[in-house]
Amino acid sequence: MGASYSFAVGVFRTVCDRLTTRAADLRLMVETTSSFEEWLNWEAFLACKLREATYPFCEVTAKPTYSSENVADDGGTPELGSGDLRVGGPNDGANHCWLFAEIALLHDGNRVGRTWQQKLEADADKLKRLGWKLSASLLIVVAASAGDVLTEWADYLAGSAVWNQPALTDPFVLALPGGGSVVVKAFDIKRDPSHILTGTAH
Repeated sequence: MGASYSFAVGVFRTVCDRLTTRAADLRLMVETTSSFEEWLNWEAFLACKLREATYPFCEVTAKPTYSSENVADDGGTPELGSGDLRVGGPNDGANHCWLFAEIALLHDGNRVGRTWQQKLEADADKLKRLGWKLSASLLIVVAASAGDVLTEWADYLAGSAVWNQPALTDPFVLALPGGGSVVVKAFDIKRDPSHILTGTAH
């Protein structure tokens, strides 16, 4: 489990490093109060794909299907939905260094009401359908605001069971140029809580 945990944290940090270089772009998109979740998905893909040869990652896939992981719908037919990112670890014989991720965006335009909480819960439910035990099934949540997410959003975030469960590792916090902030948290989502990845990344 230690190798899987360190690998998952490595992928998360790779994505966050990419977002650091996109701080100015993030500020402009935050100001629109519209969703830019699809942009985040592709930035996460590029972050990992561009390090595929050196990290190393043996496979980086955008829009991986759940059916490729043998997930079926309630009727037993292959699940048609897709996730946002799949990354395979070093091809050196290490077991279970795989990651399948859903990425969710909370922003100034969707924080009022329960829609964003329902989105997080739905993504978590999808990841549980993987049934993975030793690999990482991550929900990466990006909270982006023209204000201070950690202080101004405290009451909103307090109502989210997903946001307040133990995170994979420390949150990533990015101050945006000209004001605003981004907070990114990753959660390993499992059917059985005893299978959630924990440890110390190296």
